[in-house]
Amino acid sequence: MRNYPLDSFVSAIASKKFAVIFISIFTIVLILYCLKTNPIRQGDGYEYALILQGFFNHFSPDIREGDITSLIKIVETQPSSYDVKVLQGTLEALRNGENEIYLGILKSTRGEYFGYHFWLYPLINLPAKAFLAVLGLNELKAFQLTNAIFISFTLVYVLLFSRQSPLVRWVIALLYLAGCVFFYLRWPHPEVFIAASILISGCAFLEQRIYIAAIAATLATLQNPSVVFLLASILIFFVLKNFKSNIVNNPLQFIKKHIWLALIAASSLFPYGFFYYHYQIPNLIAKRGFVNPSLISWERFTSTLFDLNQGLIVGFPGLMIGVLILLVYRVLLVVIKKKQPAFNQSDVLLVAFFLMLQPTLSQTNWNHGQEIFSRYAFWAAMALIVWVAANIDDVKGLLKYSLLPLMLILQLFPNELFFKRPWDGHYLKMKSQANWVLSNFPNWYNPEPEIFAERVREYERFGEAITPNQIDSPFIYVNKAGDIIKILVYRDFVNQTQERLCGTKGKLISRNPQDSLEKLLANISFNRQGWGYLNGNFRCAVPLSINFAESGNLRNFTRKGWGKAEVDGSLIKSPESEFILPIDTQKLEDLKLMAKIDNLSVEANLKTNLELIVNNRSITQWTLNNSNQTSEYEAVIPRKIVGSNSPVSVSFRVVGASKKLDKSVKIKVVSVRVDRVSP
Repeated sequence: MRNYPLDSFVSAIASKKFAVIFISIFTIVLILYCLKTNPIRQGDGYEYALILQGFFNHFSPDIREGDITSLIKIVETQPSSYDVKVLQGTLEALRNGENEIYLGILKSTRGEYFGYHFWLYPLINLPAKAFLAVLGLNELKAFQLTNAIFISFTLVYVLLFSRQSPLVRWVIALLYLAGCVFFYLRWPHPEVFIAASILISGCAFLEQRIYIAAIAATLATLQNPSVVFLLASILIFFVLKNFKSNIVNNPLQFIKKHIWLALIAASSLFPYGFFYYHYQIPNLIAKRGFVNPSLISWERFTSTLFDLNQGLIVGFPGLMIGVLILLVYRVLLVVIKKKQPAFNQSDVLLVAFFLMLQPTLSQTNWNHGQEIFSRYAFWAAMALIVWVAANIDDVKGLLKYSLLPLMLILQLFPNELFFKRPWDGHYLKMKSQANWVLSNFPNWYNPEPEIFAERVREYERFGEAITPNQIDSPFIYVNKAGDIIKILVYRDFVNQTQERLCGTKGKLISRNPQDSLEKLLANISFNRQGWGYLNGNFRCAVPLSINFAESGNLRNFTRKGWGKAEVDGSLIKSPESEFILPIDTQKLEDLKLMAKIDNLSVEANLKTNLELIVNNRSITQWTLNNSNQTSEYEAVIPRKIVGSNSPVSVSFRVVGASKKLDKSVKIKVVSVRVDRVSP
């Protein structure tokens, strides 16, 4: 018996009229949101904003002095997270004729300045910037406004112009929206543009719209060369499909038909020609050292998919589960029911997904700026969305109608993290699931070294050839109980692990008496870059020394409030600066803390008091000497306070300081040592 009300409802949802209403309301809301919300600066935002300003001022992608001054005026008068000081520094560097005036903005052989990313995406933002300028609105909103239009345009193509069945169209649209496209809505970055191009290209490919598929893939390739593998996969499939019949029956028609595809594909080489003309180098990003083909590995590919901090599974769990279920379903059909063919047209998108990711694996900045998960995994996943939708249409029974709801429910988790707890999704923080696994089963999670190193210290050392820096070894993960349960060690310094971690003559002790540290260190397995993990349950023995100089061991212990380590110590940069002591407190008596501090405050007559706080308890106050010489200060920490929290938390608080430290106050900590109180 048919359920006519249900049939009528489904028919209404599937109609183009409903899609038009849905897209119209959605677009209006999205554009109003983008016009109301202040813009943010993320990733290569300065580079893209300056290129866009160049197009606005003189319709060319080179960055001139007037472009920087124009952008400075906008940033000074309009709310955003752009920093005027960064732009002022860029302007000064340009006036000085420096070769690189900002990260990735380089002087050409003709003395012009261009960004090392191609300029297509900034150019696409020009109409939105002009629109905002005419209305007297914040021109920095051009990127988020353009991104919103791309999202709506994608829905228009999928829901109104796609030839797929209503089920496939809505599966693509809902996964696209419930996925992570909003994560990058406000970014002045091409992720939304690339994702839209890949999604449209994949849909057109399944519909035999070869020219639309090729053009969309080419546009994305112009901004990110990795997408060339989607373009190549599509073109190779169509050429091979048509080769045998056309070349035999009508070779001229074959050539005529495919010459246009060849020209479309050839246009993807334009950025290489552009950069070669201006720099005699086809790829500035590679030349600058931000990619290294030797880093491409199976480990990095699995990291892109399954890493607990930034893998595809974090941002797109519903899609990952959907792909897995459909793959198993397809295999069972082939093996048990002998269904043929085993490989269909949609599977080209799986191949393209795998190939597109390969160049991204060469990134030297692996723990890159992102929202919730890797932005490269985000846009590459658009190929998986189309593949899932195409295969759902062939599924029979209950699975066909239950798989999409399951995927959408799973997508609530990353969206909840992004919209409700955005800081917990920051690329310099360990995510909750990673923390849980590391705390309970540290052997199960061995991320790429840069992910571990930067997230345990919540600090990015960007701009080096390959991170993390070897001289910063070791890196530690400390659980809530104060135990060091995972250590990242560089091979050349493995025998210095104890001293480099716990200070001069320091000792690393295991909570398990049966563990021999020497044996554990000898059994570490190192990767190709020389990094390896040591798992266990450790603490530093007392006495423990912390050297706050650049060459010291401070980075594993310092938390909030510290400046960049200098040759002779680290400046206190906020009213309260914190560090931890991962020491065994169970058998300790009272501790003596000795701190070497240099008071470099500008006003010699200004009395500066520094309060010592341990485990949120005030211990003492020191009146710092004004002699501009390093002085040693001591305090006894009662056993009761030492044992009240683990790891032991220690803070230096400038007495009387407001929320922001006065510029006249300049205090440098040279070293800290804790030891037992002598009897």
